[in-house]
Amino acid sequence: MNFEQAKERAVKYLVLALRTEKEVKDKLRKLNVEEDIIDEVCEYLKGLGYINDVYYTEAYLRQCESIPKYSKYEIKMKLIQKGIDKDLASEKIANNLNQNYEVKIVDKLMNGKLKNMEPLKQKVYLYRRGFKLTDNIELD
Repeated sequence: MNFEQAKERAVKYLVLALRTEKEVKDKLRKLNVEEDIIDEVCEYLKGLGYINDVYYTEAYLRQCESIPKYSKYEIKMKLIQKGIDKDLASEKIANNLNQNYEVKIVDKLMNGKLKNMEPLKQKVYLYRRGFKLTDNIELD
């Protein structure tokens, strides 16, 4: 596959949703595109602004905040799996997520799924999910 064909396939892949650079590279690798062409396509698409991991991270965090479901740790791990640098993920989570983000989720869990559990089981569940129990987050 030449540069133009690879570029066309990558653009079609990006039209469906925002993607990280790693996701685009993985997709092109599945299509058996040569590594030097993959790098060239990614640089071209980054130059056009079609691939932007910083913007992707910010958009992902906005989505997570609108539908609070995951702990900050879970969000960070999901971003890293998508190819986002761990330092970038940590920085954006610290700067972009509301301070009370995890408190809302824990409150929701405590009033729902964890309501009838023993306190120790509640703590274990929350720790397993990556929540850090601080002064803001209290268990009954």
